[in-house]
Amino acid sequence: MAVDKAQLKGELSRELSLFHITMMGLGMMIGAGVFLGVGNAIFVAGPGGVMLTFALNGLLALFTAMSYVELSSAVPRAGGAYNFARLAFGRRSSFLAGWMEWFASSIAGSLYAVTFAIYTIMYLKGLGLIDWLPFSIETTEKFLAMFIAIFFIYINYRGASETGKTGAFFTFGQTLFLLFIGILGIITVFRTPSRLQNFTPFLPLGWGKLLITMGFTYVAFEGFEVIAQTGDEAIAPKQNLPKAMLYSVLIVTFTYVLTSFATVVAVKAGSEGIDQAP
Repeated sequence: MAVDKAQLKGELSRELSLFHITMMGLGMMIGAGVFLGVGNAIFVAGPGGVMLTFALNGLLALFTAMSYVELSSAVPRAGGAYNFARLAFGRRSSFLAGWMEWFASSIAGSLYAVTFAIYTIMYLKGLGLIDWLPFSIETTEKFLAMFIAIFFIYINYRGASETGKTGAFFTFGQTLFLLFIGILGIITVFRTPSRLQNFTPFLPLGWGKLLITMGFTYVAFEGFEVIAQTGDEAIAPKQNLPKAMLYSVLIVTFTYVLTSFATVVAVKAGSEGIDQAP
C-alpha cells in the first residue's frame, strides 16, 4: 500500500502541564545566580541593597517576560526566540538567534553544574567524607560537575515527559528549600527584633552601587524564556505559556527577596568577621 508522504506529519507529544513548564522556568532561574550573588551584592551595595537588587531586577524581568508572553501566545511553537526571529527578520537572523540562545543556555547550565559541584564538595569536605579520595579538590569538583551535566543531558534525551517530571521534582524541592530559609529569617526577626539593626545603614555606599549589583545578578532571572521553547510539548500552550512565564518570574522574585532578607538577619551582631555599623 502506497503512503502519501505529504500526509505524514510528525509532532511532539503534549505532556507538559502548567506546573511542569512553570517549574522549568524556575529551574533555569534558581541556581548559581542567587547562591553566588547574595553575598557579593551585600558586599557591594550593602544589606538593603541586596534586597533592592533582586526586587528591581525582578521588575525588569517582568517587563521582558511580557514581551515573551505576547510572542509565545501568538506563536506557540517549539523553538522560542528562533521562531520569533524567523517570522520577524528571516532565516539569517533566526539562525544567529537560535545559536545564541543555545550557547547562552549551555553556559548557564555549565555554571549551575560547576556551582553545584563546588558547594557539594565543600560540604562533604567539611564532614570529612571525601578525604580518602586520591584526587585533588579541584579535580573532584570537575568530575562531579561533568557527571551532573551528563545526567541531565540524558534525562532530556529521554523525552519531554521525563524532563518535565524530573525537572519539576528538583526545582520544586529547591524552591521550597529557599522559601524555608526565608521563613526562618522572618521567624528569627520576630524572636530577636534587634537583628533588623543589620540593615543599618541600609545603603552604605549609595544608590549608584545598585547598577553594579543588578548587572551581575540579573543572570539569576534568565530562564523564563526557555518556557517559550515548549510550545509543541505544552498542554494548551496559548493559555499556559504566558501564565507559566509570569508565575515563574513572580515566584522567583519573591523567593530571592525573602532569601536575601534571611541572609542579612541570620548574622548575629558582634559575630566574628562582621563589621559593625557606625
